[in-house]
Order: sequence, then C-alpha cells, then structure tokens
Amino acid sequence: MHCITKLKLGQRTFKLQQNVRTKFAESTREKLKKKKVEHKENFQQWAEFQERGFKIPEYMQSWFIDQYGAPEKVLKKEAINLPQHKMVTGIDARKTYLLQQVRQPNDVLVKVHAASLNPIDIRMCQGYGEQLFNFQRNFLFKFFDHFPTKAEFLKDYEFPLVMGRDFSGTVIDVGTGVYDLEPGDEVYGAPALYNQGTLSDYIAVDLAYVVQKPATCSHIDAASIPYVALTVVSTLKEALSIREKCNRALVLGGSGGIGTFAIQYLRANGFSVTTTCSSAGQKICSSLGAECINYHTENVDEVVSKQDKYGIVFDIIGAATPAWAKPLLISGGTYATLQNNLVERTNRYGVIAGLGASMSQMIRDRSRNYGINVKWGIYQPDRNSLLEVARYIDSGNIKPIVDAKNIYQFDDVPKAFKKLGEGHTKGKIVVNVSGQPEATQKPPVDKIIHL
Repeated sequence: MHCITKLKLGQRTFKLQQNVRTKFAESTREKLKKKKVEHKENFQQWAEFQERGFKIPEYMQSWFIDQYGAPEKVLKKEAINLPQHKMVTGIDARKTYLLQQVRQPNDVLVKVHAASLNPIDIRMCQGYGEQLFNFQRNFLFKFFDHFPTKAEFLKDYEFPLVMGRDFSGTVIDVGTGVYDLEPGDEVYGAPALYNQGTLSDYIAVDLAYVVQKPATCSHIDAASIPYVALTVVSTLKEALSIREKCNRALVLGGSGGIGTFAIQYLRANGFSVTTTCSSAGQKICSSLGAECINYHTENVDEVVSKQDKYGIVFDIIGAATPAWAKPLLISGGTYATLQNNLVERTNRYGVIAGLGASMSQMIRDRSRNYGINVKWGIYQPDRNSLLEVARYIDSGNIKPIVDAKNIYQFDDVPKAFKKLGEGHTKGKIVVNVSGQPEATQKPPVDKIIHL
C-alpha cells in the first residue's frame, strides 16, 4: 500500500511539473510574440515619423554570383531572403536581440543607399581569394576533410556571393551589443572580404565594420571612401612617423580610387606628394595638390632619380619593386605595395602552402633590401580608422572623388562593372542603391571641426 501511494504521488508530481513547463513555454511564446509585435509597431512609428519609408524587411534585391566567371556572364540580380534566422529559447526570451532582424548582438542592419565598386570586385567574380576567403568562412569545417560531402557543403556555403565592398546608408535595427549606433543613424563602412558584399537593399554587418558617416557629404560620396581608405590607412599609417626625417612621398598610380585618397591622406599628414599618372589623370591629381609625372610624356625613372629622396614610396599599380625603390628612399624609408600576390598564391597552392610561400617572399624582400622597410598593403577593417577618416573629410582635408558620369543606378550594376573593367577610371564608381532622394542629398554643412 505504501508503494502504491508513493507511485501515485510521483505521478501527480510529474504531471504538475509537466503542466508548469507547458504553461511556462506557452507564456514565453506569448510574451515573445507580443514583444515582437510591439517592436515592429514601434519601428514602424519611427519610420513613418521620419517619413523615410523604411519597413522591417523580409526580402531584398541583391547583385550576386553563384559561380565564378566574367562579371557579364555570372552577375545576376534576384530577390533573396534577408538573413534573420535566430534561435529562440525560454532562457533567452528576455533578450531583445531575439526580436530584431539581426543574427548576433553586435550586428547592425543597414538600409543601403549607396555602394561603390573596386577592382577587387571584378577579381572576386573571377575567383580571386577562393581558397583563402573560403578558409576564413569555414575555418572549423577544415578539420573535417575526410567527410566526402565536405566539398558540396562548402560550395553551398560559398554561394550566393553578393558583390560590392563599400556602403553608406541608414541604420534600421541593431543588436543589444551595439553601444554607439541606433535606428536612424547615418553610417558608412566596409565588411571583411570573406563576408557578403554590399550591393543589396540591406546589409547586416558586425559593429566592427560600420561607424557614423562623415556629416558633410552625401551617401553617394560617403560610399566611395571606406574600402580605399582602410586599405591606404592600414598600409601607410605606421610609415607616417618618417615625416620627421623626410616629408616627401611618391605615389605610383595616383588617379584611381586608392591613388586619389592616398594623395590626400599623405598631404593631410604633412607630406608633399609626387605621383605618376596619365595625361587624362593629371588634372585631378594636380587639383589634389600633388606634383605630377606624366608617364605618357616623361621617363619616370629619369625624373625621380634627379629629385630629392623620399620617405615613402607607395606602389599602387605594381609598377615597381623594393630594389627599384631603395635608391629613391632615405635610410629607414618605406616601400609599400598592394601587389603582394598573397591571395594568388593561396589560390594556386592552397591556404597553408600559399601563406608559407608568401611569408618566404616577404622575408626575402626584406633581407635583400636592408635599410628600408618593405610593407605589403592589404585591406584591414578598423572602426577607429573609419572615424579618423570621417574627421579628415568633415574638416575639409580629404574629399571624396566621384565623377557624376561614374554614378550608376541599381539596375545598371552590369554597366558599372563594365566601366570598371575598362580601366583608367578617375576616382570611384558608385551605385545609387536605394534611389531615394537622401542618397544624393548633401547635408547643408561644409565643414565640421571634431574635438
């Protein structure tokens, strides 16, 4: 009898616990559903109040590729699902980021107004970085090489791959870890090379890749800056200290997107700049304060050999070598190049062997050119650098270089790629993604002094 009573008591206790769990789960689901509705209503009220016409997105138009090849053959525009899937648990129900259109607490969802193109976009269409960027996307999965389905799995993860590297737009949602941005903020940035690109109606990026845009320029102008700025700053920042010994810099290839920014960045940091350019690029380079060497009409080697030595030689186009630059540099000067072949080697030999070969080449370059610094430039995301660049722009020391002829509508992205592929573009090519008036409107402010 005692055993039967104990069994019945255990059954009642189990049912009571089961009922409590069920009611808790139902209550949690109801609370989540209610908070999600409130969140959407609150957002819509903000959007309508601001008269911006934004809404919580479910789908977006994007320009992407699902295989490698020439841009005119593989680039396509379609509606794809906005990344917004989250794991919902009763324990985490109180966390507001579960109710947002973001994946992680540090994510920022941006309505893209403008995005710009860079030569790397064409190269990525053709498979540039396939090995290295996939390794970064799928690092943990590299330990499972023995599974026969790995190749197919990685292929599915790799594509579709959205093109574009820079963006400027309006924040429409943030995660709980985002401390200095909120819906309505005007921002600009550039994601990591292994992340999805920016030629989309919306982009979800980590906080590390986005900051408030310069207050004095439009979204079109702001979108032309982040990728080239971060490439130049990460390459040259450490070399700026040579200014105390020599404030002369030589930029090889100054009329393109990176070149026009490099000239202004060096001048903003106290350097006098000499640059090589074509006849067509001479006007724009001169307007930025650079002394021009026209490689169409002058012998570059002869001209630079007769001039005073430089503190920095920045080779953007791969026209030189450390050995060529060494006689032109003072002792302790820097030869920086963007043509380092690191990514190409990983494509050819695989990630591990490619990185090893690149490291060996770097060691050889430095040992053979003792007395100068050899720097391989790469794009490195950095919030502080983006904020620094915004201050330069707002103070008037750097200005975006965007020709009206190089601004394309979102539906004309293939034309923008074709223009980029023709080469010798002056300044940047920018895509007006949103088509909204604020994409092209310049704020009524000419200069801001950041304290």
